[in-house]
Amino acid sequence: MDTLDGLDVQGKRILLRTDLNLPVEGGEPQKTVRFERYLETIEELSDRGAKVVIVAHQGRPARKDFLSLEKHSEILSESLDQNVNFVPSFFGPELGETVAGMKEGDVAMLENIRFLSEELQNASPEMHAHDFFVDRISQYFDMYVDDAFSAAHRSHGSMVGFTQTLDSYAGPIMQKELESCSKIREEFENGVLVLGGEKPSDLVGIIEEMIESVDRVLLGGIPGELALIAEGEDLGEKQGWIGEKGLDSKKQELLDLIEEHKEKFLLPEDVATDSGNYEVGEELNDMTWDIGEKTTEKFVEEIESADAVMMKGPMGAFEEHPKGTRKVVNAIAENQGFTVLGGGHTSSLVHRFDHDLDEFSHVSIAGGAFVRFMSGEDLPAVEALEN
Repeated sequence: MDTLDGLDVQGKRILLRTDLNLPVEGGEPQKTVRFERYLETIEELSDRGAKVVIVAHQGRPARKDFLSLEKHSEILSESLDQNVNFVPSFFGPELGETVAGMKEGDVAMLENIRFLSEELQNASPEMHAHDFFVDRISQYFDMYVDDAFSAAHRSHGSMVGFTQTLDSYAGPIMQKELESCSKIREEFENGVLVLGGEKPSDLVGIIEEMIESVDRVLLGGIPGELALIAEGEDLGEKQGWIGEKGLDSKKQELLDLIEEHKEKFLLPEDVATDSGNYEVGEELNDMTWDIGEKTTEKFVEEIESADAVMMKGPMGAFEEHPKGTRKVVNAIAENQGFTVLGGGHTSSLVHRFDHDLDEFSHVSIAGGAFVRFMSGEDLPAVEALEN
């Protein structure tokens, strides 16, 4: 696909698709690793003399984080140390007048693109090219840059429609994510997968795609607990909680993989609860929150001796019970091989545990797109750029 490398963008009117979908606390969007990454892209294009209008989304309809992007534009203005003009309307004269009045290096931001119902329809690039907003907005721009890898699994209007109406390029985040994730999927020999988080269903495809090329799969978080339950262990309160939350939907597929590749899987031997550390098999009277001390030590040993490590998902409820996840992330940071952290929650662990991004070979800011790509699935927005 075409990229911005070596391209003269000075004076060009660029429609830049980012994924500034940020966590919201107290009604305020919060700066994250994802925000910092997109800030770099915006700064680069501005410094190169482009006229940049940002397209992004925040949340989904009916959810608490479904907000206007006006506050995002204010945060960007502060971070860029220049005014980011907020455009509250997709139609009418305001967008056209804003673009016409932009000077080289200026930056503007459109309202939350998901305020448009057309945006959320999954359709082909050819179909989305005829969306009213795609057709109308395209006339104001010279090119479209898609830098939103973390939304690349969505065949939404702003992700695929403009590739039919404008010269289209992959942004630097899209380019780096694809290069690094492809390297993991294609060259991850003799490595270790560290898999946790809340959704075992996200991990089955990754394991199926990568199991032949890895030495070990370390299962923590809900997937590790689900595997123990599937093998007949009683995890007390957590067992019922997992069922109530519907997190056991891929239990049989996970168990089948463990049975088929038993020598590669390392499951928790102990767990941490509010009342202490318990060996698997001991009676539990309260909720499990983290992998236990012995499991943490074994996971760290495997990570230290690995040539490559990929982590997707924390080892437990890391906000209040960070011990196991912290030690695992610390071990990955110290590993001198090829190391990758993938997923939204996982990328947030870098700063939470006082690490820098450059301590890892790659930190993916994507969630669903990362999971699907690592599972061997095609991403509609990537295909649209390639075509």
